[in-house]
Amino acid sequence: MPEYSRLNHSRGSLFVLSTKHTGTLAAVAVGLAAAARPLGTKLSDGGLLLSLGALQCGWIGATMAISFLEAPVKFLAPSPARRNLIDVGRHVFSAINKVEVFFSAFEILGWSLVAQRGLVGGPTAKGFRGFLGWTQFLRLTPALVVLLFESFTFLPVMRDIATRYVEGRPVDSAKIHGIYVVLEGIKVATLVASTASIGKALLQML
Repeated sequence: MPEYSRLNHSRGSLFVLSTKHTGTLAAVAVGLAAAARPLGTKLSDGGLLLSLGALQCGWIGATMAISFLEAPVKFLAPSPARRNLIDVGRHVFSAINKVEVFFSAFEILGWSLVAQRGLVGGPTAKGFRGFLGWTQFLRLTPALVVLLFESFTFLPVMRDIATRYVEGRPVDSAKIHGIYVVLEGIKVATLVASTASIGKALLQML
């Protein structure tokens, strides 16, 4: 990790900033989700959808709290130097990205169970089953694509820019930050749409 070599990082700091460790955590998350699959199969249809909706609400809340609240608000503080705030920011964004990797792994598990039970498709004689259409099923896809792009392509670029700024080298980051806001907006919008679909499906069960 040569870009961080000039700074005095702890092992924890290097772990949070490392894209390689994001890949490792993704593999661990997929393994844990696979191990949890038998527990998911024991849930009722309503319990499965409720768990999936709650997971997505947690993901939305985490993204909103960090990207649209903590990130801009911290620059209103008068005491810390901007360089320090950016150093903290790159660690926070890297950490929440790793948390999102776990969210996404269990999201994929949940939706695979939903599809397996026949809760996705056209109307059926079984009433609630099939209420979620394929359009609703695919609403989460953009969020997963954005997360994949951010994790292994875009965030490394942002961390590199932040590192140069912290080290006192000139940077032009306005366009990069604008793109990141758009990506986060897409992610939140698709998560909200997916969660709304699950909420409507749950209401049909009442």
